[in-house]
Amino acid sequence: MNTSSEGRIARSWRLSRAAWEVVRGDRSLLALAAISAVTGGAGLALIFILSGAFREGHLKGDELALFALIFAYPLTFVSTFFNTAIAAAAAAALDGRHLSVGEALAVPMRKLGTVAMWSLIAAVVGFVLEQLTSRLPLGGSIAARIVGVGWSLASLFAIPILALEDCSAPEALKRSAGVVKKRWGESIGGNVIIGAWTVIAILGVVVVFGIAAVAANDVPAVRDVLIVVGVLALAAIVAVQLVVRQTFAVALYRYAAGGPVPAPFAESDLQSPFGRKRGRSI
Repeated sequence: MNTSSEGRIARSWRLSRAAWEVVRGDRSLLALAAISAVTGGAGLALIFILSGAFREGHLKGDELALFALIFAYPLTFVSTFFNTAIAAAAAAALDGRHLSVGEALAVPMRKLGTVAMWSLIAAVVGFVLEQLTSRLPLGGSIAARIVGVGWSLASLFAIPILALEDCSAPEALKRSAGVVKKRWGESIGGNVIIGAWTVIAILGVVVVFGIAAVAANDVPAVRDVLIVVGVLALAAIVAVQLVVRQTFAVALYRYAAGGPVPAPFAESDLQSPFGRKRGRSI
């Protein structure tokens, strides 16, 4: 297939469908994605509730930053834990094997200390970058965003490595950065594009259910049902994107580490998984 003329969204959708072929044949992957999405959503809801409980919801400035720092770690830990389990199940599915939900969850449980350390590293780096981006003037903010892109690329394979290899969290980051640099080097022009379709899907759900909820504002029962259905639809999109992206990351890591091209992906997609930046870049 000639992919040179494909747009970002079209290619994202095609790669997602390829990963979905792997996912739909393994119910454990879907179950893990659903559990992860529900757990993450519950955690975010709890944070919003607790943030409103402090000073009647009037957290500002440094107080809000401290609050975000406190809760960044547990949320990152939950995400890392389930993503590691998903990566383990995805690796098995790509090999034609099957892991039960319990067997997949046993992988991060065996490596709980490493998962906890990686979560701490990711949470601290993410928090620092977010604070620099929001607090520095324009030039500094742009520099922080560029560093953030570099961090995303360097840590691209950290979760698959945590799931598939026996190494420490810092070593996982080092290996991940080394694989990206060795395999693609200066050809990297952007981020992995497999999740690009998610933005359109989420916007579609928000617009459709938002309009419907406003139209049904005079009928509270109908409005509430629409809101609940809309939230569930968003959770489903997040869950699908999560498991599809992690499955692709595992396939990409194995290929980058010298393994064969796993079906149903094409070698051209794994050779050039990064989207090109359009226009001028800094």
